[in-house]
Amino acid sequence: MEDNLNIIWRGQKVGRIENCIPDMWYLEGNWILDKTAIANDFEKLVLSFDPKQVMRDPTKGTRVILVDEDNLGETHALIHSLTDGSLFLRRVFHDDAIKWLLENIT
Repeated sequence: MEDNLNIIWRGQKVGRIENCIPDMWYLEGNWILDKTAIANDFEKLVLSFDPKQVMRDPTKGTRVILVDEDNLGETHALIHSLTDGSLFLRRVFHDDAIKWLLENIT
């Protein structure tokens, strides 16, 4: 896993997460916002999340794709929160879990 990953939301790059700290499936790092309207929409949405609610009910979060800076791989993820400039997410690896994520979370 790279230290810096681009965040793709609804098909568009909205920023990146830097200095990532992994913990099993979870990942936390510094949020760097792109200067676009869709990036602002993403940030506004994620700032409104209650991380405890997202943990209990993943449909309260939003899904993204993580892409390493060399575009060599991508990973699906569920955003849990953005607090004090730190983005917290859960990576999703299993095919059935990815299918559920794509079918149930926007």
